[in-house]
Amino acid sequence: MPNCCEYQEYIVKTNMDRTELNFKPITLDVKPLIDSYAKPWMLECSDLSFTNLYIWGADGKMEYAEKNNVLYIKLDFEGVPVFLWAPIPKYGVEVDYKKAIYDGIEYMRKMGVEPTFRSVWTPFRDKMLEACPELFSMPTDIAWDYVYSRESLATLKGKKLHGKRNHINKFLSKYPDYEYRKLEKDMVDECIALYDQWINEKDGEMADSLQNEKQSVMLALNNMEELGLVGGTIYIDGKLCAFTVGERLHPHMQLIHIEKGDTNYEGIFPMINQQYILHECGDVELINREEDMGIEGMRKAKRSYNPVKMIEKYLISTRDLTNIKGLWGEDGE
Repeated sequence: MPNCCEYQEYIVKTNMDRTELNFKPITLDVKPLIDSYAKPWMLECSDLSFTNLYIWGADGKMEYAEKNNVLYIKLDFEGVPVFLWAPIPKYGVEVDYKKAIYDGIEYMRKMGVEPTFRSVWTPFRDKMLEACPELFSMPTDIAWDYVYSRESLATLKGKKLHGKRNHINKFLSKYPDYEYRKLEKDMVDECIALYDQWINEKDGEMADSLQNEKQSVMLALNNMEELGLVGGTIYIDGKLCAFTVGERLHPHMQLIHIEKGDTNYEGIFPMINQQYILHECGDVELINREEDMGIEGMRKAKRSYNPVKMIEKYLISTRDLTNIKGLWGEDGE
């Protein structure tokens, strides 16, 4: 294949550094290091939040490596072939980006997997294809972030959000004495109890997957101060009925990580969404509510809030994988 030849020729031509990428766990103490790579790029992609790396990457599901002023993130989730995100060069430092890309490709080849860089945000897709025009790119919309106007979520004005206003009005008519409270440390146990209740209402495979998610929720709740997270809650008759957690991704954007509620209270999700925006996001322009992961119900819910834009992400590979099955695991496409 031409691309394999180009890959081998590049290694020979450049006398490529054969130093292995040494991946390590993502722990709280490496937050300054990872932030030093990610934050200066000022990208609006949720994946670059250290919180996401830390809470979803536990137990080796995500690891990092640093080589020649470039940061690599490896993802190793059950049922999905190992892959990398786009190599992130240190901002303002001149690096051989083509070499950085092929370092990642060589690592994945040695792992015995199809070399793929996934969730590659648009600016880095362009950067990768500029350095390596021989690579292939395809959109992966299951990973695209939904971004909304803060004003739209706060006011719910307009015809498209009429249904959301109706849900909130029903909530207010039933629970006029509700309370919004900022999430504090002494509320964490109540949040976890609510999450357990939410899981118990599910069954089958979904319940099993949510048990795995619980670890990530607990990591976020128990390390809010260290991660720079801000949360909000809804109480009804002294009982915690909903909570949400987010962070300031950039001065102009809030990123929402977690939102859970007791569905026995009609309108609880529109209510916690709006109240958190009103109380904790007054000085931002945009709200990033992350991706829908290809889950139809989640996709429908996120689209119903009328996003102002999507943060597009792509898969970069050494050959055209458009019609290849199994990219997302044995049962995936």
